[in-house]
Amino acid sequence: MKKLFLTLFICSFIVTMLINQNTSASIEKKIDNNFASIAQKINKEISLRSELASSSNPYDYIQGNDDFNEIINLGNDALPYLHKKLSRSEHDGLQEYITAIAIERIAKVDLKKTSQWETAKDFNSKWKKHLASIPATVDAIASDSKVSSDEKAKRLLELGTPAIPFILEKVESGNEELFPVVIELTKGSKVEATESVKNKMEWATNNKDSFKDLKKHVVEQQ
Repeated sequence: MKKLFLTLFICSFIVTMLINQNTSASIEKKIDNNFASIAQKINKEISLRSELASSSNPYDYIQGNDDFNEIINLGNDALPYLHKKLSRSEHDGLQEYITAIAIERIAKVDLKKTSQWETAKDFNSKWKKHLASIPATVDAIASDSKVSSDEKAKRLLELGTPAIPFILEKVESGNEELFPVVIELTKGSKVEATESVKNKMEWATNNKDSFKDLKKHVVEQQ
């Protein structure tokens, strides 16, 4: 009986690993395909010498761009791959800048408000520092008894979606006043918290695994 249980456990573990690997490969492939399409469209604009091609504003190139929107729709699962793509690139051009914009859009962060960045590589450096600071920052904000709930919420929201797993840990341990932040940051994600949730601690416990890859990515920046 014990041998059967061990065999079933190992099989289950292997299946889970294969599913996770396939999911990761699928997301990375989608991101690469979308960026290839974006590059193709930009090159076409350049060859046509269009008005867009003469623009020096990177945001103009993603305006109404379906491929860019598809990357954003991948949600938080795409953040580690976008970050890796940006970090590994030897260039610091338009595509890298668009990658940085995608990271900010998905993470619901405006890093220029707190850390001014001009180039994609500059963003990459400051984004890594931002991620590395999140666990300690969440701890500090959550434990500050001199700050109102509204002010805590405001500060936590500025950390963006990578803070979700760490905020959930606080909620799970009884700090339910932070749950409105979870509701706001999970809007549009696969796992979405709502105001109708009655047992907030239980919700945090039941759903924290959905954000484990996001937590892993943040911790890896330490």
